[in-house]
Amino acid sequence: MRIAYLILAHNDPAHLQRLVQRLAAPGAAFFVHLDAKSDINAFASLGSAVTFCERRVNCGWGDISLVDATLELMRCAAAAPGGFDRFVLLSGACYPVQTPAYIEAFLANHRDTEFIEVFALPNVRYEKRLERITRVWIRKGKPLARLRWPLQRVLNKILPERNYEKVLAGGEPVTGSQWWCLTGEAVHHVLDVTSRQPALYRFCKFVDCPDEFYLQFILWNSRFRSHISHSLTFTHWAPGKTGPEMLDASFLPQFEGPVVRDSESNNAPGDKREVLFARKFSSASGPVLDAIDGMAARRQQRTDDRRHVIQHKVSNGQN
Repeated sequence: MRIAYLILAHNDPAHLQRLVQRLAAPGAAFFVHLDAKSDINAFASLGSAVTFCERRVNCGWGDISLVDATLELMRCAAAAPGGFDRFVLLSGACYPVQTPAYIEAFLANHRDTEFIEVFALPNVRYEKRLERITRVWIRKGKPLARLRWPLQRVLNKILPERNYEKVLAGGEPVTGSQWWCLTGEAVHHVLDVTSRQPALYRFCKFVDCPDEFYLQFILWNSRFRSHISHSLTFTHWAPGKTGPEMLDASFLPQFEGPVVRDSESNNAPGDKREVLFARKFSSASGPVLDAIDGMAARRQQRTDDRRHVIQHKVSNGQN
């Protein structure tokens, strides 16, 4: 199986290097979008292990620029020779909780599943309000960082609500986690819709957190809906926080079992199902990542031992 890992990065080249080294396998390739604000020379140690997107976007949290960077990664990987069976979107703060062999076997056993979290918008419990698409939202970061909230309040008062139903053309508004693992067919479908329906992209330029809306909307309102499952990336959100927690040693018990499941506090409804990756980590997370590697290796060894037992029984005519 050929897997394209698409990584949105902006800092911490040491952790990014460890992430790439850990996922390296014969069928894996790595494509990195480095935020235009970052110094690419700091990432020189990655060498030929990754392909950097030539077009770099100045990214802002919860902004259309994150969609732009993601689409750039998708185009870059989709244009690579040979093609890929799977495309996996990660951040530069992610890390696998399983071995590359386990990841490949898991995806081979779910060959047609689109692993992307999708749930209906609005969802008040998780503070995913319909205002995300009915209001005109401006960039949260520079250059408007200090003026952003006062200006946003003014815009909310003077501008009418947006006619999202017209742009969505009957499609169901949804939201979900930014991180996903998609088949090649789904990735090409998203790129095709982006090319054929520019009005949807233009609408999303002023959506709040369009990185949690754009791909989710396209895939949910398509033939891929019946194949959509859940995100494969573990995240833990403390109550009242606007972002996921850094994962320290206190989280290690959650990565110990035979199956690693998402956090009960992952800021989304639905069952907490199996995950293959987790965030957030950094280059300061070395001891925690060493422990996660050890757990993954032991799980892989148990899997290999069971396989050898089964093969031995089969070769000796045992049931």
